[in-house]
Amino acid sequence: MLTTFFTKTQPIKKRIAWAAQNSRVTSSVFFHTTQANDNSEKAAVNALRARLGLSLLDAQVFEKAMTHMSLKEEENNKDLRFIGKRVTGLFATEFFHVKYPQLHPSAFEKTLSAFIGSKSFAQIATEVGMQHTVRWNRPEKDDDKLGLSTVLADCLHAVIGAIYQEQGMEAAKRFVHDFVLARDMDIRRLIPLDEPKRQLTALLRQAGKPRAESRILSETGRLSSAPVYVVGVFSKEEKLAEGFGSSIKMAEFRACQNALINHYGQEQKDFILPSDADKVEKYTPAPLGTSQALI
Repeated sequence: MLTTFFTKTQPIKKRIAWAAQNSRVTSSVFFHTTQANDNSEKAAVNALRARLGLSLLDAQVFEKAMTHMSLKEEENNKDLRFIGKRVTGLFATEFFHVKYPQLHPSAFEKTLSAFIGSKSFAQIATEVGMQHTVRWNRPEKDDDKLGLSTVLADCLHAVIGAIYQEQGMEAAKRFVHDFVLARDMDIRRLIPLDEPKRQLTALLRQAGKPRAESRILSETGRLSSAPVYVVGVFSKEEKLAEGFGSSIKMAEFRACQNALINHYGQEQKDFILPSDADKVEKYTPAPLGTSQALI
């Protein structure tokens, strides 16, 4: 599961610690509105609002975001969720497009899914304690697909929609970056590496560079039972990557894989997002990456 590679963001850590010290909210169940105590429910919602740094967000709007659309007879978060998902997708796409301009398209899609998919959002919502405040209608039949994880993801999207609706784009973007995009994950493991030599050949041909050549950089134990070879892959004099293995073929295979990772996983350290172009005196667009080469 991709979300298992994530670590909690600093804002989440700090606000959870704050909640542990200051909040007296119990883990009462609010799944059925008829069983919830109004005062306890409002206290839980207000505590969550504070943990998320949303004390200035209208309380009624936040409560609406916490009311899942499965409660059809009430004013629910259906519209806020719709807005939140689109806004989140925009911010995430912009961020990863600029940070990893050469990222392989399939890896890009997997990265977006890992960060803003339902599983990731349910995990974030659970970390901040949203499971104690959401209001929803639990299906009577066990075979219905609606579960708490889906509800939590929907409500977190609705919160983002509420922030966007009430406080504007900058506030929503800041929330998404703090709670969603600030998480750590090695996106390079998502890059497809099958047939690496053919992929690398096609990539160099697309870039107009000389074809790849493999060269043995070092070796030890050729006549022993445990030889080790280090092979470098070059485009003329440019060293693209190196790899090691118990055979020359294995070392070459890994070198080509590493070359693909180096290319598609290029990370821009200093960049300005297009949505922040109006905040700087002179905006220089980030480099626009090319699509993957066709084999």
